[in-house]
Amino acid sequence: MNKYVDTHTHSSYSPDSRMSIAEAAEYALDIGLAGVTFTDHLDLKAPGDNLKFAFDPAEQQAEISEVAKKSPVKLLTGIEIGLQPCNLTEIKEFLSKFSFDTIIASIHFVDGVDPYEGEYYQGKTEKDAYLRYLEIMAEMVVAYPDFDVLGHYDYIARYAPYKTRIIRYRDFADVLDTIFRSLIYNGKSLEINTNTYRLRNGAIPVLDRDILLRYRELGGEIITLGSDAHSKERLGEEFENFITILKSMGYKYVVNYEKRKPLFTAI
Repeated sequence: MNKYVDTHTHSSYSPDSRMSIAEAAEYALDIGLAGVTFTDHLDLKAPGDNLKFAFDPAEQQAEISEVAKKSPVKLLTGIEIGLQPCNLTEIKEFLSKFSFDTIIASIHFVDGVDPYEGEYYQGKTEKDAYLRYLEIMAEMVVAYPDFDVLGHYDYIARYAPYKTRIIRYRDFADVLDTIFRSLIYNGKSLEINTNTYRLRNGAIPVLDRDILLRYRELGGEIITLGSDAHSKERLGEEFENFITILKSMGYKYVVNYEKRKPLFTAI
């Protein structure tokens, strides 16, 4: 695993993380990661608390720089922006003040509701719940293309209450193709987020390999691997497993970003 960079992690600059930058650097060295990108949360106009998921990138980057002086592990700067139709102008203004190695764009809220809390799924079938999430994602990647990585397209399956949790390509082919074509046309990355595929609410979401096959069929080659770790023990989680899956589908590389330029690592 020593050549891979974990491209999606959260330090203590994210309110839901308990991992310091120094702890992450030390643990990444212990497990053989080549690098870590700290992509702390920026969710402006989050339901209930506009400023909870926000941080000062200047402060975060200064600490990354200090820790990096003592670490052989590559430590990179990043941010995870939570896109909503109501906050694109504010996000653009915020980002204009800073530079990053990686910008991840994610959907965390659906029509002003946080799926993490569970209320979103009430009264919805599995297909309806997933479809609305993907529709918003498709709208946002077209409306706001200034990012590098599309984060966890499968986030909506994590917290679902359904017995089986799988976003099947055949069920959402049109909207997924819209997303993939936008990513490919604009040179963006699709993320494999290993945090989705963990036990929650009595079930482990299933990755539909047809999604990765279709992305590649359309010309998609840029893939990032991110643990979405909020604690050091999850850094690099299941990377080798997903590398094996990607190789079996004909993928040749995974990507990380430096100064927003993709760097390709052979798998």
